[in-house]
Amino acid sequence: MAKPTHEHETITIERIYPNCLAHVWSAWAVEEKKKAWFGDRLAEFDFRPMGAERSAFDTDMGRHSNETRYFEIKERERIIFAYSMALNGRVHTVSLTTVAFADHDGGTRLTYTEQMCIIPPSDGAAGRKHGWSGLLESLAGYLATDVRLPS
Repeated sequence: MAKPTHEHETITIERIYPNCLAHVWSAWAVEEKKKAWFGDRLAEFDFRPMGAERSAFDTDMGRHSNETRYFEIKERERIIFAYSMALNGRVHTVSLTTVAFADHDGGTRLTYTEQMCIIPPSDGAAGRKHGWSGLLESLAGYLATDVRLPS
């Protein structure tokens, strides 16, 4: 039997942050704040419908690059974007992502859902879940130390 040329997976990650919705939202919407938790890898940030975001980082495997396009931004409620991940210039996942925000007992419930097409060879859903789990942990660390008022 031949190896599949692609496959589809969905991942969902849910986090509860003790910070208010406005504070969590601003960490995604304000460039300086997003760079604080997303890291130096964020090279381009245009947070608006049809705006683009680009990032890249290096590991022992090579150069990982990401290209994102925002489709819907409903303030303090939802962000919908599509993005691709490439390793050394070869795209291996293409995803449609929804990040939903909701009040939760004075804090914020964030639900990250990603539907992806995996183009082997790829680290696939496990790689995306590992990466985004780490980023959402980094967001928690940033929110714990950012005492400025949300923008």
